[in-house]
Amino acid sequence: MILREAFDYEFSRLDPTGPHIDPCHLAIYELLVMKGADWAPYPRLAESWDVSDDGLEWRLRLQPGTSFHSGAPCDAQAVVAPLEHLRFEFPSGQLWYWDPVDTMDVEDERTIVFRLRFPYSRLPSLLWGTHTTVYNEALREAEPDRFGFEVADGTGPFRLVSWSPERVVAERYDGYHGPAPKLDGIEWHAILEPAERLEALERGEVDLLHGPPMEQIQRLREDPRFVVVEHPQPSSIYLGLDRHRSDLSFDDLRVRQAISLAVDREAIVRKVYHGHASPTWGPVPPGDEFYEPTVDRGRSRDLAKAVEVLREVRGGEPIRCECVVQDDSFIGPLGRLLAEQLAEVGVELEVRFVKPFAPFYEACAAGVPAFVNKWLWQDALDAVIGFASSRCDGFPNWQHASIPELDEAFESWLRAGPREELRVAASTAQWIAAERLPYVPLVTPGDVWAHTTRLQGFEPHPADLYPLYDLAHLS
Repeated sequence: MILREAFDYEFSRLDPTGPHIDPCHLAIYELLVMKGADWAPYPRLAESWDVSDDGLEWRLRLQPGTSFHSGAPCDAQAVVAPLEHLRFEFPSGQLWYWDPVDTMDVEDERTIVFRLRFPYSRLPSLLWGTHTTVYNEALREAEPDRFGFEVADGTGPFRLVSWSPERVVAERYDGYHGPAPKLDGIEWHAILEPAERLEALERGEVDLLHGPPMEQIQRLREDPRFVVVEHPQPSSIYLGLDRHRSDLSFDDLRVRQAISLAVDREAIVRKVYHGHASPTWGPVPPGDEFYEPTVDRGRSRDLAKAVEVLREVRGGEPIRCECVVQDDSFIGPLGRLLAEQLAEVGVELEVRFVKPFAPFYEACAAGVPAFVNKWLWQDALDAVIGFASSRCDGFPNWQHASIPELDEAFESWLRAGPREELRVAASTAQWIAAERLPYVPLVTPGDVWAHTTRLQGFEPHPADLYPLYDLAHLS
């Protein structure tokens, strides 16, 4: 049986260095460990692991006899090679989520030793992240123009048949090291409009979709032909303001606070997402394990206060600037409504819609006064470090936020050990971010999947970006 899935974006290059990670990525490639619904690590390419007494060495033992789809062996050296490439893929140096790691060494053909700069209890969060999937780096290096388009050499339960921005096809990989998948193959179709995705599901042209029209979710729930799964997405949609733009007063905390007060988040949730989203004033989404709910409580729009503060700082001079917004069906309408709301307090955003993902990122990197972005990440605080710390000024902290107290809180988070220490560090970082506003959080949308009742074994949960297809089958 072939599973047909409708997805809400055109497909990016099938390569962990590509601009976006799509569901097909996690069928073709694999991670060393996988994140369970209980937020704990479970074996994947790594069969087992142990940690030294001082917490500075993690030794991972790989599954025996694993090979890439091409037949090339996937031994310890073959695993370290793509991870080293991913770690240093940008000229600016090591990517921020690798900061705790000092070296990766091959001990023998099945053993990798991670040596850390400091004890880091959350190393699995690096290894289960979608930006650290294992692929054949030797083949990517030999054929860089074909890799991710014509060739995608991984170890996952499915292997690539064909790729285009509109459609990706994969077939079952019979040499898979784990239990054999039950599906013969998967087809992913990019259908950009939510109504068209839903029509395709209702006509039986696809079996599964991501992102139905928000206003149709209740009707879908009541339809006995379908199953709907919804939880808070591990993401945050936010407004970034370039702090270098002192002419716009974006370097002034009072202005950022006033802009935040002028946003009617509840109206955004109601009008754009039809109730299937959560208003957020802090940087961590409600579905995250370390979400601090008190950060969002008791906050609401205060138009009069926003006007008062902006008049005090700007002396009645309006703020006029370009704002770049991702041109998609769920973020684009938010950008338009946000511009309407801020115009009420004299902040006039000239919205420019840019295609996701690479064109939008390029626009932000080129320097824009304001932008509306969404990060999508399995572990929220790790994402926030990248999008808000001075360590990542310029990428992906395009708004050039630099808040020493927040940087210190991030460092405490990385060095925290037991779960209670992690919880305290996460709470501290969320409170500082909400008060100092490295960027202005807006909403966390609902993550919604809908599928025919014929599809079994497909189990989305809030701990992961996309479900795995290992147990999925059609009756």
